[in-house]
Amino acid sequence: MTRALLLLGMAAGLYVAAAWSVAPGFYDGFGPQAPYRWVSPPPQFKNSNQPPQPGHGTAAVASTGVVNPGSVFTQDGQASASWAPGAFQAPADHSPVVIDIKPVATYPDPGGMHLATNVYCFTSSSPIAPGKDVLITLTFSDQLPAPSNVYEYQDSGPWRNIGNTGAAAPFSISGRATSLGCFAGGYPAAAKQSASGVRVGGGQTLPIVIAVAILVVVLAGIPLAILRRRSKDG
Repeated sequence: MTRALLLLGMAAGLYVAAAWSVAPGFYDGFGPQAPYRWVSPPPQFKNSNQPPQPGHGTAAVASTGVVNPGSVFTQDGQASASWAPGAFQAPADHSPVVIDIKPVATYPDPGGMHLATNVYCFTSSSPIAPGKDVLITLTFSDQLPAPSNVYEYQDSGPWRNIGNTGAAAPFSISGRATSLGCFAGGYPAAAKQSASGVRVGGGQTLPIVIAVAILVVVLAGIPLAILRRRSKDG
């Protein structure tokens, strides 16, 4: 039983390591992704592609004069924005803040960066408050290399890297923006890629590998515990 408890303790430790390897936590499960909707699909996806959809939402102003927290998603769930209380400046008349998300086909040249998602432009009827930010989340296709960071441009450019905060769901990437503009997930065009086509040095591979390791350890400990219990009873 001592060895079985040791194995279970190792499994718990692996789970904690996996949970902290992504933000804000570990995935609830791993399932097939719905086909990605492209504005301009790669050649292999043209025949089955569906156009991406926009998003629209509002954030009410509380009686305290602070804009409420909330989220807005595109209708297909491929892009979203989430914010904490007071993230937007409250309109003088306390009217709701309107947020829109729109996929676009034209945008500045990304230069040495390869876009791995559609480009989505986010607009709001009131700007983000000073010192605040909004979490931008974009999904990407599981059939192509994963993006390493979220990139943004204002007006006509240039593009700039706003980083990668991780994501709470597979095949998605998030970044924090202090002002709204147009966003896409991408990676340097010269980045190395693995034989499976997934970009080396990022993506969702590590959490999945750790999850499989946890499952193996737990399953291996069950029959060992049963055998020791039977031996003790005998």
